[in-house]
Amino acid sequence: MAVEHSAAPRKRPRQRRAHETVDRILDAAAHVFDERGYRATTTNHVAERAGVSIGSLYQYFPNKDALLVALAERHIRAAAEAFAERLIELRRTEPPIADVARSLVELTLAQNDTSRLHAVIYADAPRTPELLAELDRFGDHLVDEVAFHLERTGSGGTDPRRRASLVVSAVDAAVHEVVLGLDPGPDRSAAVDDLVAWVVHGLA
Repeated sequence: MAVEHSAAPRKRPRQRRAHETVDRILDAAAHVFDERGYRATTTNHVAERAGVSIGSLYQYFPNKDALLVALAERHIRAAAEAFAERLIELRRTEPPIADVARSLVELTLAQNDTSRLHAVIYADAPRTPELLAELDRFGDHLVDEVAFHLERTGSGGTDPRRRASLVVSAVDAAVHEVVLGLDPGPDRSAAVDDLVAWVVHGLA
């Protein structure tokens, strides 16, 4: 979707009560997008679900695109926190590259669920400059960490960071294909094993 200036939040909450209102609106938006999809969702649906007036919603979000961008940013921050914890542990334990690959695949899967909401975010969230900047920061950190383990295990070739960038991009693309096409269950578990084997084989 094209970047639109109107997808930016109207104002940022400063007081605790305002933060609570914004959180309630975003929680409601997540439910409505998940239930109805992008096209059928309206700001009135979200306001009603959140128990706030449409005027209160418009104080912070001018339209449903702004809501979707805010949900995407929240998703990225949650993923970054989850990855940070595991990456610290991987630095500490320095496991074989196959275990690093499994952690990367499992974490990416865990942060990209099979809900309709995730599909809506992935397909319809406007790529604002702020959202792209958050994605770049997260991606750069992840590439740096994978490059560290590739170099540590002798799997990085002549350019560990370039290889790490390819691995991260490939895993992300493959995981999105999995989560948007499979329900949780045995098929998903098998997909994890297949992805890990594929990554390790590519690094051999």
